[in-house]
Parts: sequence; structure tokens; C-alpha cells
Amino acid sequence: MADQKMSFVAIIGGFYHMQDPIEIARAQKMACEIGTELAKAGMGLVVYYSDANSLEPHVVSGYVQATPPGTGAESIRVRFAESQRNQVYFNEQATRDELFKPDFFPGQNWEIPFYRSLAEAEGVDAVLLMAGGQSTRIAGQIALARPLPVLAIDEFDGSAKDIRRELATLTKNYPSTKTYKIPGMVKWLKEKCEARAQELARIRKNEEHYRRIISQTSKGLWTASTFVILLFVLFLGMQQSPPRQWYFPLTVVGLVVAGATGALVRSSYWGTKDIAPYTSVIWGGFAGFVVGAAYLIPQLFGAPGVLDPAATQVTATDKIQFMSAILVAIPAGVGFDTIFNRLKSQAEDQPISPPAPK
Repeated sequence: MADQKMSFVAIIGGFYHMQDPIEIARAQKMACEIGTELAKAGMGLVVYYSDANSLEPHVVSGYVQATPPGTGAESIRVRFAESQRNQVYFNEQATRDELFKPDFFPGQNWEIPFYRSLAEAEGVDAVLLMAGGQSTRIAGQIALARPLPVLAIDEFDGSAKDIRRELATLTKNYPSTKTYKIPGMVKWLKEKCEARAQELARIRKNEEHYRRIISQTSKGLWTASTFVILLFVLFLGMQQSPPRQWYFPLTVVGLVVAGATGALVRSSYWGTKDIAPYTSVIWGGFAGFVVGAAYLIPQLFGAPGVLDPAATQVTATDKIQFMSAILVAIPAGVGFDTIFNRLKSQAEDQPISPPAPK
């Protein structure tokens, strides 16, 4: 596989409008040199057509020649419509097929996969333009609007030269074949790709930071809400004369809310960013109820208190048991949320494979 960090350059242009055979041969030679320098720079290619009048086959030729055997697997992405399956084939595929990665688009119109590849968020990191006509002009404008690093070669007449003239007014020291050699131009393009990659990484980091802030704010609201409910339940349970018939259901609610509060506190303030608040509420509430009930059962077995049909009121002992169970349920929620996260992480990291044959 090609290196995931490799920058991929869309190769766009052609010599269809050229009439002078000497000029065409010179353009093809320069395209081959560009491919050689792109390979030396460790950049990948995105190509669309293999016709000899297109820019791509000549860039591919130089690229393959400069790529040592055993390296560069899938570094040339070939993107085309299904209708072009038998029309797009590079001569180098016969001997270095491992360098090529076909990317079929399930459609008949060649323009859709061509232009869409430039508009997609992934797959093309930069664009190289040379000569070309109307499709090159449109592709260049899409790349500029995205925006992508664009290297427009101004050596030959065509849309690339026009776009280079436009870019020269917007970019300081934009390269030209009059002042740069091909290796210097490719180096400039690679530096632009690296700068853009760093900028995208910074943007993703800021977006992740923003999502964390939003997530923590949401968890904070959930935590505050459950804590308020818990205080209200404690108030009802510890008031001077709480209704006896409602004391057991109140205890159950208190255990669930206490466990949920503990789980949310753990999730909010101990850095558990991947667990949704409602998940913490469910599992924490379950843990609080189970642990709290396990704590109360031995005590109620010997002294059932409000569970005794003959009981007429809630005693101080009942209130102490109620308060103790709530205090036990809170750390139960904290602990269960911790265990749940650890089990989830281990399950994601554990490879799934069929059992070994006996």
C-alpha cells in the first residue's frame, strides 16, 4: 500500500490543440521530467486518461521510470468512469501493475469522476496543470475554489498558462518556467502540500477541541440535573415524617439516581470523552441499584423496617439505611462506568478471528 501520508497530485492537461510536432515532443518530454521529479519527491499521482495527447501518460512514464522496483505500491490512482474501462490503460501497467490503483466510478459520463475527484475532501491533495483546454480550465478553477495547491506550468499555450497568470497575481513568487527549473517547481508544490496538511491538521485539532468542549458542557448539564434530582430525593427521604408507603419506591429511585450521578461525575471530570451521557446514566443507574440493593438486603433481612406490614412510620433507622445506601450507590456508579469503558476499549482492540482448526 502507498504511504497514507503521501500527497497525491492530480495530473491535468493535454496537447490536443497543439499543431507543431516539435512543440508536442518538447511538451511530452517536460511532462516526463515532471513525473520523474514527482516520484523523487515521494508524491503520488491521480490520473484520468491514457491517450497519448493527454498529459497523464507522459507524466506516468517518467514517474514509473524513477520509482525503484519494490516501492511505490498503489501510488498511481487511476480514476475513470465505468464506460472508460477498456479505454484507460497505461503501457507501464504491463510491467509495474503494482503501482496502479484503479478507481472505477459507476457511471457513463467521464466528467463526473474527473471533476468530483477535485471537489471531494479526500483523494487529491494538489493539482498540476499543463497546456490543456476547457476541461483543464474548469478543473483549475475547482481546485482554486477548494482551495488546493495548484502548480500551473506556463511553458506552453493553453488553459494552464492562463490560470498561472491568474495565480501569479494572487501568490507572491509563484513559480514560472522562466525562473524555475522543474525540480524547483515540484519542490515548491510539495512544500505547499505540506503546509496545507499542517493547516488541515490544525483545523481538525481545533474542531476536536470544540467537540470536546460541547461534549463536556452537555455532560456537565446532565450531571447537574441528576445531582439536583438526587438532592430532591434525599430531601424527600430525610424529611421529618416521610410517607411510609412511598419510602421503598423512593429508595429505589434514589439508588438509580445516585448511581447515574456517580457515573456522570466520572465521565465529565475524569476524561471519558467517548461515552454518551445517556449511556452513563443507564449503566450507572443499573450499578447504583444493584450495589445499593445488595447493601440493603442483609440489613432488611433482620430488620425489615418500612417493609414490615405492621410498620406505621419511617424510623430514624430507616433513614440511616436510606442515606447509607445512597452513599454506597454513588461510588458504585463511578466504578461501573470505569469498568464499562475499560471493557469497551479492550473489545475494540481485540482482533476477531475464527477459531483455529483442531
